[in-house]
Amino acid sequence: LHSTQPHPASPHPHHFRPSFAMPLVTGLLAAALGSSLPSPAWGAGPPVEIDFYRALQGSSIDHHTTQSDDLASLGGVIKYIHTEIIPEHQEAATRFERKYQVDAIMKRRFKVKNPDLDQSQTFFVDFGPFVTFDQGQSTNPDLDSLYKTSGDFVGVQDNQDPGLALTKQNPNFWYSVSGFCPNLPWAQMPMADGTTTARCNSEEHLCEAKGTPDNPGVACTTYADSGDVVMGGLCGADLNNTVPTMDPNGTHGCAYTYGKATLVHLDTLVEISAQKCNGGKPCADWFDFRKNCDDASLKKMFGADGKIIDAKNFSEGAEHSFCVEYDIHPACKENCSSSACQNATTKEIGIPFWLGRCNPEANQDRIARLAHAFGIEGALDKHQIVAKDVLEQNATCNKPGATACQPNTDAEGSKGGPYCSRSFGGVCYQCHIPGVKTAYRPDADSQPVCPYDILENEYKSLPKPACKSTNPSDVCCLYTSTCSGSDDPSKATLDADGLRLVEHRCWKEGSSDPMLTFAERVAREKLGGALDPTSTSIKSFAYHQWGVSPGEESFAVFVASLRERSDLSPAPAPTTPAPSPAPSPAGGAPVAVIVVLVIAGILALALLGAFIYRRKRQAARQWPVATEGGNHALTLASPA
Repeated sequence: LHSTQPHPASPHPHHFRPSFAMPLVTGLLAAALGSSLPSPAWGAGPPVEIDFYRALQGSSIDHHTTQSDDLASLGGVIKYIHTEIIPEHQEAATRFERKYQVDAIMKRRFKVKNPDLDQSQTFFVDFGPFVTFDQGQSTNPDLDSLYKTSGDFVGVQDNQDPGLALTKQNPNFWYSVSGFCPNLPWAQMPMADGTTTARCNSEEHLCEAKGTPDNPGVACTTYADSGDVVMGGLCGADLNNTVPTMDPNGTHGCAYTYGKATLVHLDTLVEISAQKCNGGKPCADWFDFRKNCDDASLKKMFGADGKIIDAKNFSEGAEHSFCVEYDIHPACKENCSSSACQNATTKEIGIPFWLGRCNPEANQDRIARLAHAFGIEGALDKHQIVAKDVLEQNATCNKPGATACQPNTDAEGSKGGPYCSRSFGGVCYQCHIPGVKTAYRPDADSQPVCPYDILENEYKSLPKPACKSTNPSDVCCLYTSTCSGSDDPSKATLDADGLRLVEHRCWKEGSSDPMLTFAERVAREKLGGALDPTSTSIKSFAYHQWGVSPGEESFAVFVASLRERSDLSPAPAPTTPAPSPAPSPAGGAPVAVIVVLVIAGILALALLGAFIYRRKRQAARQWPVATEGGNHALTLASPA
């Protein structure tokens, strides 16, 4: 999973992995003449394209060929770094680089076509058994006979670790690629520094170096049919193209090819420069961070007993504090679910990127961020962690004889599986469709739920699943387009049926917007609160409610998770509207009443006018007569 093989100029040349030119030349000829070489029955179809990843020292890339080595899936390489490379309490405090000099992650596109392996030795349709290589030597003696009888192969293993939390929807994989003389190490064991291998120390005492194709070690494994030394599966390293132009054909010496590598540097991925060093300056790299970071809370680590201690080392006769990229409580390292881990007050220390090793959602986000860094389309907004062209390749999973990927059927249709999909990492991984009338196995629910589009490609012509209902909460109808109900998030029922329908709509649209609308309704109508759909927290919540497969979370859990959102605020109180006038019997305005009031007003004004006129006439008759040249004497007389 990592490369410990530095550049030949390294001060430790005994770790350098030789680059054998002869197998590459032989492999290129085999690839070029593939049509004239015998092809095994199992390899009747095209080779499988898949991306392999490895943690390594970035400067060593392309200085050696990738053979007799172990690699990983996207999630597998993150898991390896998280559990093996960076936990502080596992390593020497005086080191000035990450374990094994790892500072980058490499991705290569491989083309794989294995020989015609026996079904008992076939895994995930296209691969052989996983082989652990130590110093270029296979650690499992039992597999020597497989190399003899079947030839070179690429292996795989579903990797699970209780010290890293995953869901069944996010499996990790490790891969192995066989090389020249796989049963012997690169160099004579033990080395001068004491390095050795298990098989050298065993009764086999296989300590001899494997040599070269021109001068192989005496004990090198040979092919049973020809007696030739096992040459290894690599038959073409295309360092100019991302996708190798050469195809392997599954014969001796030609099980895989690979293309040009791409790198993601760890310091960039984990955002080391976001940390402050030397009084507020961005940290330049891992060593600058370790030596000079400003954050005192990162100058801590776990002791063997789980207590938090100061991170210090002793060098050059003095004590020095240092900063920790990541450390985990020893109990959690062994098992996230253990009571000792659950009861630990502090489970982790480190920079933000690595926190949450016991949180499946956080681990999923880390994988997505690495996928995005490698340019995988839809990694951050559509839950895609496998390259689109890998998913769309012609290499099918449901091959003749591959019973692991052939769904069981009866007169009513499919029993929900087993199906296989490459969406889980590029390999043909088993999955099932829930909610059928009769499941193909009692524990079908232990398998991942298939992607929504599982029936749209190689299973398109097969009988559809026999769904037990049209209820979206039973899931099956989502695959057959027979569900009842509306997936409009503003109208969907606020229950498990509505939740499943809205999840499916999010996948169809490749957007979390429908889920945001649905969540707003749930908050308002079920919790009496209001959500801010623009907040980062709510957007993250909505995004994690859907994926490429139906969810299994109950509506009650959905509501409870929503309630826990820190930014769920009380809904504004509704305003009380002013009372409206009572309608007339006809349902309109009270017109008759208005007319009567108008007429009464006119009459009142007429009577008032008449009264005033009469008073004026009476008063005029009582005014005094003016005498010539005299004054008027005004006398106010009472009315007659």
